[in-house]
Amino acid sequence: MADKLLKRSEVKTEDTWRLEDIYETEELWEGDFETVKNEIPKLAAYAGTLSNKDSLKEMLDLLYKAERKLTGLFAYARMRRDEDNAVTRYQGMVARTQSLITQFSAAMAFAAPELLSAEKEYLDNVKNDPAFSDYDMFIDDLIRRRPHTLSANEEKLIAMTGEMGSAPQTIYGMLTSADMRFPEIEDENGEKIRVTQSNYIPLVMSRSEKVRKAAFDALYSTYMSYSATIPAIYSASVSKDVFYARSANYKSALVSQLYPDNVPESVYENLILAINENLSSLQRFVGVNGRLNGIDKMHFYDLYLAPELGFDIKLPFSEAYDLVVDCLKVLGEDYQAVLKKAKDERWIDPYENEGKSSGAYSWGTYDSHPYVSINYKEDLDHLQTIAHEMGHSLHTWYSNSQPYPKSDYSLFVAEVASTVNEILVLMELMERHPEKNAQAYLLYSLLDSFRGTVFRQTMFAEFEKISHEMCENGQPLTVESLNGAYAELNKKYYANIEFDELISAEWMRIPHFYRSFYVYKYATGFSAAMAIAGMIRKEGKTAVERYKSFLKAGGSLYPIDALKLAGIDMSSPEPVRRAMAEFNELLRKYEEVTKDM
Repeated sequence: MADKLLKRSEVKTEDTWRLEDIYETEELWEGDFETVKNEIPKLAAYAGTLSNKDSLKEMLDLLYKAERKLTGLFAYARMRRDEDNAVTRYQGMVARTQSLITQFSAAMAFAAPELLSAEKEYLDNVKNDPAFSDYDMFIDDLIRRRPHTLSANEEKLIAMTGEMGSAPQTIYGMLTSADMRFPEIEDENGEKIRVTQSNYIPLVMSRSEKVRKAAFDALYSTYMSYSATIPAIYSASVSKDVFYARSANYKSALVSQLYPDNVPESVYENLILAINENLSSLQRFVGVNGRLNGIDKMHFYDLYLAPELGFDIKLPFSEAYDLVVDCLKVLGEDYQAVLKKAKDERWIDPYENEGKSSGAYSWGTYDSHPYVSINYKEDLDHLQTIAHEMGHSLHTWYSNSQPYPKSDYSLFVAEVASTVNEILVLMELMERHPEKNAQAYLLYSLLDSFRGTVFRQTMFAEFEKISHEMCENGQPLTVESLNGAYAELNKKYYANIEFDELISAEWMRIPHFYRSFYVYKYATGFSAAMAIAGMIRKEGKTAVERYKSFLKAGGSLYPIDALKLAGIDMSSPEPVRRAMAEFNELLRKYEEVTKDM
């Protein structure tokens, strides 16, 4: 692609996705918008009638039919806007759909409380009725929530605290995104550059130690200057979590956040246990990188510095995509056929243009197919982005074999298929590139992904567990207690790195902490993917068929049960330990291939 970005109108049609597969014309979109709008009062009219099975069945049929259209409306509008965020027409379509979603949700607010007030025998009967087979997971979820559901008036009161409950996250976001300003530093060329949230990681990847240290000091000294404000915001967020958990009769805030996915507390604890057993492996990996980078004493600002290993893969998008498809041949011809179909039928929007949303994602509708947006550059990282996003898309493709009410899979497993693809592609590239520098670079790429996704996110998960337990035990969350806990975690995880006091404030810059007990899912998902990819490469077709059973499960099973179809039991520490065994074997190879470099 040229250095100058094209306008959207200048991009060749064959280099864009075909959103007409969702709505051929905007008139059809408008028609469905009016249809859903007219269904809202019809749905609201079912209030007070759900104790009758026939009425309940009619309501659920209408509800999911309308929701199915509503998700298509929003996906189309949002993806059109993502093509060029400056187009006001699409901005308006997104805003209108968001408003419609709010109206839809408000109209349906009666359903769960009304059903939860019914006798358990009634819900059990409904769940086991073949006429409700598409809705059995919906009903089962309601039954599970009963012990944690309060009276109607109490639930209404709790619901009224929603805006207050979201305040810490909102305040933190405004502070760090709008009000917080970081100092200027000198880049490699001696020119002044202001540190920002977005350019911090590129700066600490600089070959210049002076630049890396300056960026590190600038960022974290700024966060340290908010040592009264940010701990107070985070304390309010944790207190909110504890309040909601206690009001709903959960044992702890952690248990309350795991409950929606029906994930036992042992999963969280087993993850931390298994990773803690392997911290010496993390330290070995960091040590190898320090040696390759010529650094005698590693600091935290050196962690993102990749060794110069003299290898990359630079291919045009079409060739890179075909290489990904070929590398995934182990998943079978049917899997490859869908990948080829995605390219041929324009499911993908590969290139950057003026106004296009940054980053990459996979999205779509039940009634069309998944779509992928990428801003492709010719390097291995973006080749891996193709593999990653198409993993998401194929998961959705297979999941959509389920009836619509059971097609949407949990966030707990959302990163599994994408990461399986990445790992399989890297493993295949290792076989195709036996040269020493290629082996070293590909091993580094996979091991560093593991470091960032499993070790780092598990450390975050430990911090969240500690901070919430402190609150639950009546211990105040102050800059001293929070920085102290985070410092000790860093000393434990990175025992072979020179301790920099400023790293104690890193927790202050992690926005995920305001979406409590979420980050562990990255670590469990990557661990499950690592174990699955290992089984696929060792067992072949048998493991592939198990894996596809998982992909096809969608939301028909709770995520722990869905993963069991792939041969992974996340309720035990075994999958994480199996993934760590893979990590250790890769690390052994990395040490061996780089020993003379």
